[in-house]
Amino acid sequence: MSNITGHFFRRRWLDFRNGHGLYLAFVMSFTNFILIGYNFAVKKAPFLSDFFDNTIVFALVFIGFYIPVAMIIGYYHRRKQYVVEAEVGLQENWPIVWILRYQIRLIQGETTPEENKRMLTYLDNILKRHKKEDLMFDDETNKK
Repeated sequence: MSNITGHFFRRRWLDFRNGHGLYLAFVMSFTNFILIGYNFAVKKAPFLSDFFDNTIVFALVFIGFYIPVAMIIGYYHRRKQYVVEAEVGLQENWPIVWILRYQIRLIQGETTPEENKRMLTYLDNILKRHKKEDLMFDDETNKK
């Protein structure tokens, strides 16, 4: 299989996973969540049957309550937890830490020529692997 064909199929696989995981599975699981709630809450409790005579009424009331609560929880998560997740992600992402540490040392003038060469080789290999050679600069002329 050629590289172009492999790239095409990898992109389609990514599209499939995103479409399934972010959209279709979400809608199906949310619908399932509402139906299970209806069957356990309304059908098992006779006093609730008087308020919710069918599944559609229950679903509308449930959604009207559930979505604002989920938005409040999501807002809290975004404001408080993303920082924790980013910190943990950074602690596990040693290549980024290595590059950031190198940048600090470079700014401070503490890098060696060997270290500079090693860093450029590492980054150049990443660019080559992604076929982004046009982003690489020639060291001697400082131009593309």
